[in-house]
This record gives sequence, C-alpha cells and structure tokens, in this order.
Amino acid sequence: MAIQRYKLFADYFQFVLMDENCEDDFSSIWSEGALARMLALGATSASVGTLRNVDVNVELHVLQSEPTFQIDGVDHAALGSFSVPSGQLVILGCTDYKPTAARVTVQGGSHQVLATVTGVDTIKYESDPADDLYSVYIWPGSPIEPRLLKHWKSGQEAAKRT
Repeated sequence: MAIQRYKLFADYFQFVLMDENCEDDFSSIWSEGALARMLALGATSASVGTLRNVDVNVELHVLQSEPTFQIDGVDHAALGSFSVPSGQLVILGCTDYKPTAARVTVQGGSHQVLATVTGVDTIKYESDPADDLYSVYIWPGSPIEPRLLKHWKSGQEAAKRT
C-alpha cells in the first residue's frame, strides 16, 4: 500500500482528486446527497468535503484491492467510485493551480473510493489548529452507487442517508 501525505488548502470546504484529463462540471456534483456524504463524484473526479476551510491534512492510500475497513475507528465515512482513464491522478485544493498540483500514478480505469474523517472532536473553531485528518483510499473496482457509511454528526451508521 502506497500512502501519500499532503497539506491541502480546503477552500470551499473541499479538496479534489481527478483524472489528469478531467472535464467534469464541478458546479453540478454537489447534490444534497453529496453534501451529506461529504463526497461528490463526477465521471472522472471525487471531491472530498472537509469540516474546515483552511489547510487540512490529507492521506491518500493507493491500493490494489478493497481494504479491510473498521468503521468504528472513524468519525465519518463515504464510499463511491470514479474513473481515472489516464492513470494519472491529480490531488489538489479546488482553487489550487492544476499544472503544479501533486500527481500519483494509478492503474487506469474505474476505481472505488472510500473517504474518511477522523479527529472531528478536536475541531473547536474553524481556524484554530486541530487534528482532523481526511483519509482517501482508492483501488481498482467496478462503478458503484455512492453511499454514506457513517455520518460525523450522528456517530451512527447511516445506511439510510445517501
């Protein structure tokens, strides 16, 4: 498993993973369901919602297969899929300059994505230092419908929310 660590400016409370040649319309992917999931998905992109509009710590886990995952260890979790046809995944804050953004080589094609948040209880005020961590796991997989697995507000599994 390859883990990449970043500090990204989560302007507009989000950061983005996208195919090098992504042409998704980001204005249309943040539906009510996506807002609840904190995960908006386009054909070739995943926008991960954050709880703060500042620099946040992000871990990207590039895997070869679906991870074994314990939901009890996270505050929030959502699952979905998107495609990376070029095999070049770009990771950036939504107002960052794409030509200078970080890139990671992945297997070209469809990927599943699991986005999690930990450290929610360390956030007191948006601009104060906190230990929130946004972890994204991606692996080759067939397209699936996005699902909210656990919501940070309820602390409960949220299978009924979409």
